[in-house]
Amino acid sequence: MTINHPLIFLFALTFALPAQAEIYKWTDAGGKSHFSGSKPADPTAIENRDDLKAKSQQPIPANNMAQAAAPKVDLYVTSWCPYCKKAMAFLRESNIAFNTYDIEQDLDAATRKKTLDPGYGGIPLAVINGTAIRGFSASTYKEALAK
Repeated sequence: MTINHPLIFLFALTFALPAQAEIYKWTDAGGKSHFSGSKPADPTAIENRDDLKAKSQQPIPANNMAQAAAPKVDLYVTSWCPYCKKAMAFLRESNIAFNTYDIEQDLDAATRKKTLDPGYGGIPLAVINGTAIRGFSASTYKEALAK
């Protein structure tokens, strides 16, 4: 089946044009405010709201978006665990900042790990945005990072 691209473009344009409609606000002689999709008979009565347009067009600074989107990741590991190494490699390759805690070297970290997931004795244990994830699975990590 061949799709005619100009036809799709025209079809999309047909529906996009009405979205460009403006709303006019004016006050009549009696002081009553009116809103309409068409201009009033007296164009001098239209209230100009350029301040709204300026606010809606201000871009969000890139550093604010990055801060809002940056996930919090804590990874509880041991030095000899191959899945821990895979988890760390995955996070590095994905450019995700994370904190690593070696539960054999750091007793406080071992205690935190037991508190976070008391029924799990294995490693790694990732805590991504507050959600504990047992073991390592790239798809599970991606899903948790997307939330």
